[in-house]
Amino acid sequence: DDSVALGMLAFVYQFTDTGKALHWCEEALKRDPEFELPWRIMLVIAYERREWKKFLQVSSEMLRMFPEEDYIYRLKGQYLIMHGKYEEARVLLEQAIALHHSAINYAVHAYTLALTGKHDASRDSETTALREEPENIEVLLYTGWAADRRGEHKQAVERMNAAVRLDPDNKQSRTEYLEMLQKSYWFYRILLLPRFVTRLKRWQLLLLWFIAFVLFKPLILLLILLHVLSYWTSKWLVHLKVFGFRRSPSQRGK
Repeated sequence: DDSVALGMLAFVYQFTDTGKALHWCEEALKRDPEFELPWRIMLVIAYERREWKKFLQVSSEMLRMFPEEDYIYRLKGQYLIMHGKYEEARVLLEQAIALHHSAINYAVHAYTLALTGKHDASRDSETTALREEPENIEVLLYTGWAADRRGEHKQAVERMNAAVRLDPDNKQSRTEYLEMLQKSYWFYRILLLPRFVTRLKRWQLLLLWFIAFVLFKPLILLLILLHVLSYWTSKWLVHLKVFGFRRSPSQRGK
């Protein structure tokens, strides 16, 4: 009947068995509905599983009960970034920073500002984040994405390289590092989708594609061919630069 003990069980199981973790979260909350730890675990699990309906329900409830906890605002801001709502995300990130001047809050804020075109402010937040925690992988990833969004490809590669050096086994860091290296080739960057396209809704993108295909069919086909060639050429050059003529670790592990 001890809610704290049950919450700690949930905390342990979240790293090995999320089903059991959620079970013990429910048991802990039956004893103490306002115990923060199980709520936090449920929020993180919903975020990592991309169960957005559940995530929004839990985050709304938590903002009501724990309005002073910065991580709730940050995670909801990250959710909004994924869904293209950059201005709303920026507001939440600024609320998170007001509650706690943590490196990760500043790092995500830097990325959000870069997405909204506020590049000077983005660099300021990035500088603060890296000054506070220069060896935090999550901070390095977000500041790397921010630099990439600002068109600062050298800095983006440096951030991702630092993340890989900190944890060579981190799959996300390795993937992001290779992608940033690929973007460092001008012929690949020039054929990437324009920035405004990434803000379009799905139906708008499909309509734009249909109109462009009808009006400029030969040109569109040529651009597709060039993009495919530039993608695989730059990918091969990155592989050669990082692994030489050997297979990558992920390929050897298959």
